[in-house]
Amino acid sequence: PDYTRDERAVDVLDNATDSLGASETYRFESQMTATTDSRTERVDVELTGAVDVGDRKMRENATMRGESRRAFVVNRTVYRECASPWDGWAVDESAEESQWVNRTPAARQLTLLQSGSVYWNGTQTVDGERALVVTGEPTVDALTEYQDDQSQPVFGGPGIEDPQLRAWIDADTGRLLRTELRFSVTSGDNTATATMTNTFGDYNEPVSIEVPAEARTNQYELGCPGE
Repeated sequence: PDYTRDERAVDVLDNATDSLGASETYRFESQMTATTDSRTERVDVELTGAVDVGDRKMRENATMRGESRRAFVVNRTVYRECASPWDGWAVDESAEESQWVNRTPAARQLTLLQSGSVYWNGTQTVDGERALVVTGEPTVDALTEYQDDQSQPVFGGPGIEDPQLRAWIDADTGRLLRTELRFSVTSGDNTATATMTNTFGDYNEPVSIEVPAEARTNQYELGCPGE
């Protein structure tokens, strides 16, 4: 298909990518809500974490249905805490050879906007800062790749349709401030709509990322039981 790539929007995204590449650390928060049509069921997922690009470390805590699970990335090693009642951690080695920062949450959001159509959408104020707004329609292939490469997947493998992504980028610094991703998912006869809102901040502020001792000693090399 023919995609629309608004030149001003592309320039803003390129600037945001350069700005992120120059940032050593940042923190992020994410909230995802999925509502099914057939069973009127709502699922909420909350993520918090931090990234240290210089030390190639990332931590993340995901909470869903009252249960929290941690994940850590150190260089190319991913540690994922297993769900209850299992005790232990799954350990995987990433084969990806790309620049390390490209695997972090902010970079992955910007990467989604490198596919499909993208539009300039004016300016808004975000937390008192003037922000440039870019909207896009990422390809399903790009979103599927994003889903498959998460350190702690939250989508559970359903089919993805109609993704739409809006990004707010600081007009002065070029730093990514917020994104909102909307899409629909299908699994069997069930259909759901999902919204994922991400906020990014505390760029270049000190962060502490330490892998727990049990993650290095109590490990499952073939993934968490039951997955």
